[in-house]
Amino acid sequence: MLGFVLVCACGLLGHGPFSERGLTNTDGSIGIRYEPVVRFGAPTIIRFDTKVPPGGDKVAVTIAKDLVDQFGLESITPRPATWEIAGGNIRLVFPVQAGESHALIRFTGSPAFRGGVNLTARLDAGETLSWSQYAVP
Repeated sequence: MLGFVLVCACGLLGHGPFSERGLTNTDGSIGIRYEPVVRFGAPTIIRFDTKVPPGGDKVAVTIAKDLVDQFGLESITPRPATWEIAGGNIRLVFPVQAGESHALIRFTGSPAFRGGVNLTARLDAGETLSWSQYAVP
């Protein structure tokens, strides 16, 4: 019982100091902040910090289709200008203001899976970033 209370207090099964994790791919083109352990059906957010290509006016992020299907995607902020489905991936294009070096993108959803799921994201000219989330009942 004491162990369970300590795990919960640290945020390993909910909000707390260890409940959020950050990852960046090796070329630094995309990074994320997310909760590695989420509750089935409970709202959660994945935040992407992407580099904008020099002189670019848009950033294109390709995500695993499971992020939409399994994650229970409810909203994306800002809204993408275009969506393209290609096999097991979805390519989203976001307009950015001239001169911006980073674009912040927020995916909000309520996980529709139990257990673990592996997800991926990448920019057009970047390396793939992989992470996993685990949903508990």
